[in-house]
Formats: sequence, structure tokens, C-alpha cells
Amino acid sequence: MANVIKGKEVVKNFLVINRKNDYKAYNKVPKLSIIRVGESGSEKAYERSVMNKLVPLGIECVSTVLEESVNQDVFDQTFNEINQDEEIHGILLLKPVPKHISLAHVIETINPKKDVDCIGATNMARIYQEGKKGFIPCTAEAVMQIINFEEIDLKGKSVVMVGFGMVIGRPLTLLLVEAGSTVTVCNEFTKDLKQESSRADVLIVATGVKHLIEENHVKQDAVVIDVGINVDEDGRIVGDVDFDAVSKKAGSITPVPGGVGTVTTYVLADHVFKAFELQQNS
Repeated sequence: MANVIKGKEVVKNFLVINRKNDYKAYNKVPKLSIIRVGESGSEKAYERSVMNKLVPLGIECVSTVLEESVNQDVFDQTFNEINQDEEIHGILLLKPVPKHISLAHVIETINPKKDVDCIGATNMARIYQEGKKGFIPCTAEAVMQIINFEEIDLKGKSVVMVGFGMVIGRPLTLLLVEAGSTVTVCNEFTKDLKQESSRADVLIVATGVKHLIEENHVKQDAVVIDVGINVDEDGRIVGDVDFDAVSKKAGSITPVPGGVGTVTTYVLADHVFKAFELQQNS
């Protein structure tokens, strides 16, 4: 049976829970603005999760909710007001937004020091550059934190990344290559996914396809990191990996829920703290 990598254990490794005491001298606290468009159940659930975890850490969270029918001008104007508000230190835009809303203005104008989930062009471009980065997408950084927690030396390792989305797959692939691993990128349409994925020392899955990865997709004793979040027929949250089957073969595996998602939320908190510090010292 595989070692189960629990997110709550990982976060102890990199987040000082009592950091709120560090900011008494400023006479203010870090403040995160959450922007949500519409009433999606999954987005509302994530919003609650963020607030439930960040507020006890000393981060003030404020939510701006726009109707799903909001037009582009109102959306952009609302964003501008938040982006320019000096009392706001971090911005989290919940996605996806309705199809009629373009994020072009947000991507081009968001203050890089407030861009705590790396939606903007400036921070995204820094991922492609060697050396110091800006804010990295929280989920991608969460995966790297898990790899560090497991003390996996990526140099020379075979890594298979299943999924190549802008939020996780693409930035994470670059980080993995920069760390010295050999990365193969696949998706749910790869012709022989089993052959590709079963070569991986580290298998990372982020497709949003429920139980795409089964036992025969996995190399014996591989590390399996499941980024997927799906809802099954019984309303339960499940991942892209068939946990029960794959955990019999993998060396280590992240559960869903309680794995990558937990780490992601605390990476977000860490980014808000850092954003606050950047803005106080600028």
C-alpha cells in the first residue's frame, strides 16, 4: 500500500501558522480580495474554503460577487477599482468566468505585486525566465512543495505530466524541466497513455477527467500526484486517479480531497503574506 501524502502534513513544512504576529508594527493586516462571477457551487465552495483557512491566519478576506450576466465594461471597471485600491494586497479571481467575459484586461493590467495566483502576463512571463520568479500559480507551486516534502531529487527523473492547461500543466512543466527532470507531456487524448504514464518515476495528473488513471497506468513504486477535482455520481469529490486501485501499486500518492488542494490553499496564504510585505516595503 502506498504512502499517502497528506496535504496538512506538507503545509507544516513551509508555512508559519502564526505569521499574523509579524504585522503588528504595520497597524494593518494583509487583505485578499476574492472576485467571483455567478453562483457556481464549486467556486462558492472554494471561496468558503479560502476564507475558512486564511482568516484564522490573520488575513482579511473580502468577496466581490458579480452577476453571471455582468457585461464586460462593468467587470473591467470593478476589477480596476480593486486593483487600484491600496488597502487590497492580493487579488484572487475565481475561474472559470462566463464565456462572454474576456480576461484580457485583467491579464494585462493586474498589479504583479497583487497577482497572488499568477493570472497576469508579467508574473506568467517570469516563469519562462531563468532565475527569480514572481508569484507562481498556487496549484503548480503546491505540487512543487509536495515534491520537496517527499525529498524527491528531480534531476534525471522521468516525469509524466498529464494535462497542459495554462493554470497547472504549462507552468508546472517548465518548473519541472528547470529542476532537471525529463518531462513528457500527455493529455486524455494521448494514443497510448498507459505506455507513456507507466514509464514515469513521478506521475502528475491534471485533466479534470474522473479516474482517468488506473493501476496499469502507473509504474511500480512511482510517486503519483493527483491535481484533479471531480464530482462522482454520489456527489463525492474524487480525483483524476483511481485512488483505491493505484494506491496498491504506487510508492506515494496524494488523496483527493486532502492532498494538493489543501496545500494550494496555504500556498495562496503564503503568497498573500509575501504580497503584503512587498507592498509595505515598496
